Amino acid sequence: MAQHNPHQAAAERGELMPIQVKAWQNGYDAGISTPPDVPATPLVRSPDYARAWAQGAVAGNADGRREGWRWAYFDGTARPDPGEGAGGPYGPGDSGERLPSQSAGFQQSWPCVGELPLRVVLAQFAPGSDDDGRTGTLLARACTDKGVGRLYLPVGLSPAGTPPQPTGDPLADAGYWHGTVSESSAEAGEEAFRWVTSSRIPRYVGLVRYEPAAEQHFFDLLPAGSRLPPGR
Repeated sequence: MAQHNPHQAAAERGELMPIQVKAWQNGYDAGISTPPDVPATPLVRSPDYARAWAQGAVAGNADGRREGWRWAYFDGTARPDPGEGAGGPYGPGDSGERLPSQSAGFQQSWPCVGELPLRVVLAQFAPGSDDDGRTGTLLARACTDKGVGRLYLPVGLSPAGTPPQPTGDPLADAGYWHGTVSESSAEAGEEAFRWVTSSRIPRYVGLVRYEPAAEQHFFDLLPAGSRLPPGR
């Protein structure tokens, strides 16, 4: 079972969020996605941030070795290459999703980590949520409150270019297309298929599949037709 953030979030809305909460989570995400060694702590001005980040990185590395590594796909991180003695090679599993042939199929499932796509899912699924650096926590809580076990977001797998001005959309500002959050993999797959066929330029597309995972930014990436962009 994944380790949990030991730093407590603010108890009341409007209270200042301790810097260690976000720092630990950022370190954890880095630690579980960059095997085999614990990543170096970034140079920052805040000693509290640096200490919490380092703690999170150690926890993420330990979970990666024990439970499997995760790919920080939308953060531009290379596919994990664990090497010897660090859990073996990283690769996809069977997603268990069987969709109509027109949606190209989403049979592969890559374990991933990252806040960017989940911020989009949170904004669409629970509009008005205060995203105070606890995206995973708020999204898991919203799913529990609504009795939803899975969410799907159609996404482009290749950056299409960043907008000239920031839009406030985390994935769009990073250059990635995305569609609408759905509780149905079939609906999300159909939207992805429509986006692919709307252009003569070859496009790589997939689904972000999210299941509540406490505060963690865990999701599965299901590439359409099991095809990833060249170099990925």
